[in-house]
Amino acid sequence: MTLPRRARDIAIVAVVLIVPVLVLRASTRSPAELNALDRVVLRASAPVQAVLSALVDGVGRGWSRYIFLVDLKRDNERLESENASLKAELARARLETTRGAGLERMLALRAEVPSETVTARVIGVDTSAFFRVVRVRLDRGEDEIKPGMPVLVPDGVVGRVARVFGPYCDVLLSVDAKSSIDVVLPRTGGRGVLKGIAGENGYRARIEYLLRADEVKEGDEVMTSGIGGVFPRGVAVGRVTKVARRDFGLYQEAEVTPTVDFTRLDEVLVVLAPPPPPDPDAPGAAVHKPSEPTRGIGAPR
Repeated sequence: MTLPRRARDIAIVAVVLIVPVLVLRASTRSPAELNALDRVVLRASAPVQAVLSALVDGVGRGWSRYIFLVDLKRDNERLESENASLKAELARARLETTRGAGLERMLALRAEVPSETVTARVIGVDTSAFFRVVRVRLDRGEDEIKPGMPVLVPDGVVGRVARVFGPYCDVLLSVDAKSSIDVVLPRTGGRGVLKGIAGENGYRARIEYLLRADEVKEGDEVMTSGIGGVFPRGVAVGRVTKVARRDFGLYQEAEVTPTVDFTRLDEVLVVLAPPPPPDPDAPGAAVHKPSEPTRGIGAPR
């Protein structure tokens, strides 16, 4: 016999209401006051209470872990933002330090050059198929600059002005095949003409018309001689990296690697007027003697 639906619903509601009351009553009583019904209720409800307790604990731990991870993520994002900001500030500080050191060296060079000069900034470069800089463009023009004027940096010779147009000018590098600079080797006093080597994937030049009688070896410093009245005397050009001696003829050749890094040019010094001629009677005029060391513009101190 089945109970009517209304009676069944009333019975279910009664059980749902009475069972928690019985469980709560049995749970709040002291062990000495428990009767048989209380013991039966506790024994029957114990597994359910354990499951519910474990479920509540699991949910609590999961929520706490979620809150912890949310806070940890926020802290990580904040720290990453602060770290990026500090790295940017450090990079700016390093850039300013490098720029300040470069300006100090440029001022020292300007003080050593015995002619009127003007600073200029590199605003463009032309590169070859070998991915090397073959020409640089400066932000100075026809109001001040004329073709043929020397261009220097603290490390040495950059080249000379090749073309002036409007407010800009192009510089022919010292390692260009069209360039020629009268140079001297301070260690021995040997002289020659520095010319660039064309079509090479690098920045190299060679000294031509160097007498076979002049002693030359790898590592020798090469400087401008001042002959011709274009470049100031004693500006660093490069170092000898290879010597080609011939069995005949008057001359030998020496390959030179420049001291200037043409890929990192930023500011340069343009010499506006030719240097004054050297005084032959002045002390130190014979600096080409092997026994006397030379320290010129851009040379290490």
